[in-house]
Amino acid sequence: MGKIEKIINKINKNIIEREEISKVNNILRKGLLSRPGGGPIAKKFQFLMAKKHGKKYACAVNSGTSALHLAIAALRLNKNDEIIVPALANIADCSVIIQEGARPVFADIDPGTFNVDLKDVENKITKNTKAIIAVHMYGEPADIRGLQKITKKFNLILIEDCAQAGGAKYYGKYVGSFGDISCFSFYQTKHIITGEGGMVLTNNEKLFKIMDSLANNGINRKNPDAYDYDFIGYNYQMPEIQGALGIVQLNKLDRLNKIRRKNANLYRQQLKNTKIAFQRDNINTKSSYFYLTGLLPENLKNKRDEFLTKIKSRGVPIKNLYPLSLPEVKVLKNRISSRCLVAQNITKRLFNLYVNPGLGVKDIINFSKRIREVYKSLENEK
Repeated sequence: MGKIEKIINKINKNIIEREEISKVNNILRKGLLSRPGGGPIAKKFQFLMAKKHGKKYACAVNSGTSALHLAIAALRLNKNDEIIVPALANIADCSVIIQEGARPVFADIDPGTFNVDLKDVENKITKNTKAIIAVHMYGEPADIRGLQKITKKFNLILIEDCAQAGGAKYYGKYVGSFGDISCFSFYQTKHIITGEGGMVLTNNEKLFKIMDSLANNGINRKNPDAYDYDFIGYNYQMPEIQGALGIVQLNKLDRLNKIRRKNANLYRQQLKNTKIAFQRDNINTKSSYFYLTGLLPENLKNKRDEFLTKIKSRGVPIKNLYPLSLPEVKVLKNRISSRCLVAQNITKRLFNLYVNPGLGVKDIINFSKRIREVYKSLENEK
């Protein structure tokens, strides 16, 4: 087993503790693993997520992508309708729009926060624009107040993608508290981990009823036993085991995010004498640090991949999420014409450092030393 694999295993072993195992064992002993519309444990998880984020309604689903899909599908879009998406995001933010027959429009990003740029958002709005997806990239909250002003001005729906930002705060409130629809992911790498899983939150009863039906094959929720259907839907419901894991993980969320912040701040301190820039924290935000995302200086842009390779060879876990902006992705670039120069530049220079619970002070100091060595060697090659 390689050094990096050992470190990832160390992180993974820290995810599940005795309480999660006990709750899952209870479900297995009782034998109720799933139920149409959600079993009692999944429903409890829905209630707790809605309560934490100040929302009236929640729909637990089987993945974050399913959550995004429900959010888009609930809008009942037409062929020429458009939704604005940050140029730096997961492809799911774009693919669910195309799957619903609408058109994603890419807006460029802020070079400091890596979140969507408000000026470019407003420039991209047309008579066909129906919604904006606000992605809280790498755990740093987007400028929600600015986006709310835009959506109010143009009568648009605001969708929060909180997949990478569980537990992050904006003006003291959790992300996911602000959108007309808010989407979460509970995948293996996220802040709340159920293996696979997701959640949609909203205060809009009409949108909730559509999403709740769509997640259960489009069934008429007034009389499920009639097996009559209002929509062509999907089987997106969350099983009970995922609900049980989610409840325990939700209770640990704030505590574990403190560890992420501590590790990220230690990295920043250890690497402060380099010219590496890190994703900017704003005074009114509190990142949950999906990763600590760094940016190589412009003069080392063409050495980013070499930088990653050399760091990995020294046993340091590191990623580049994402090496391409969405307008550059093969499946999209020939069907959606868009120039987002900031995102295209940033994605060639960025890298991501693990700050997960399970990593300690000695790990971060050791990793930082090796990163400094690689960085210095590349600087000297100029």
